[in-house]
Amino acid sequence: MKDFDALFFEYFNRKSDSNIVLSKIEFYNYTVQIATFSDRLAILYPDQKQVAVQNKEKWLSESYEEYLQYKASQKK
Repeated sequence: MKDFDALFFEYFNRKSDSNIVLSKIEFYNYTVQIATFSDRLAILYPDQKQVAVQNKEKWLSESYEEYLQYKASQKK
């Protein structure tokens, strides 16, 4: 869980920093890695499998184009 927390907070901090724009590769590296952690959590906590599946789907559906729109709105 420490690895997940570190990765998630790193992603969140970089995403929120108005001075940083992640490249498409960086963005998808984060989202896929976070989705992979959901798979691991489903294995470790079978009673949380449904939540893990939903989280994985959410992270894999993240859009780089929407991220760029979010970044553009930060500058306004």
